[in-house]
Amino acid sequence: MTKFSNLFKAMSGSKFRSIHQLMLLELAAVVISSVWSLVRGDFSSATLFYSVMGWSIIPYLVSFVLLSVRNEQAFTRDTFRLVPMKDSVFYAVNLLSTFVSFLYLLVLQAVLMLVTALIGWSTLSPIYDDMQMNIQQFSRFGTNPVGACLGMLAVMLVIYLLAWSTVSLVHLITSAASSYLPRARQRLVNGIVYVVMILLTFRVVSFLMGQVAWISTSLMGNTTVNSWWVGLLVMVIIIVVETVANIFLLSKWVETAAN
Repeated sequence: MTKFSNLFKAMSGSKFRSIHQLMLLELAAVVISSVWSLVRGDFSSATLFYSVMGWSIIPYLVSFVLLSVRNEQAFTRDTFRLVPMKDSVFYAVNLLSTFVSFLYLLVLQAVLMLVTALIGWSTLSPIYDDMQMNIQQFSRFGTNPVGACLGMLAVMLVIYLLAWSTVSLVHLITSAASSYLPRARQRLVNGIVYVVMILLTFRVVSFLMGQVAWISTSLMGNTTVNSWWVGLLVMVIIIVVETVANIFLLSKWVETAAN
């Protein structure tokens, strides 16, 4: 049997490379926008930080699509599916490598923001002082800002897991159904699958942004916290149900295709 760690490293390789490519594109965009600010004459020590903040949303959105594609490719290609390992463990390794790759992106973004914030600290320090005053005001009303930020991060990660499990469910169901069709119709079904996955991706992204906005309002305002916990629990239950269904489809109905 293949070791968990060995398969994890193999699956993480391509996903980490995708993250590195995204970060290089973001750095290029930051440099170009900063140079443009310099040409216009409104460049300051905080320009790099503002550029990073402005461009950072794109890697989050694009990484979801790229990691979803990598995640689904592992289910139907011989490269990994022929590895001697239980389907449940295989599914867990694949999803974990996707999740860790996204966490890696978060760490890189945090480091980039920290470095650019230190560069522009002379300009950003008054803003930081105002933020400190706002945090103190929130604390007086019984709101824990650190807990609120951690709560928003937890919700975002759970929503991403839910999104990946949902995309996998749609993909595995259509893959299982297409195996009973002639080759010509399989291509048609695969085309429909790609369209559905793209539409589902945009729906998930919209849902993600809406949920994060609602959670941030609830946590910072210290309202509807019970509803927040119920919503989080519901999402976890859906993830568990979809995971069981995905593993069943993977082991009983989905066949691999040659690379």
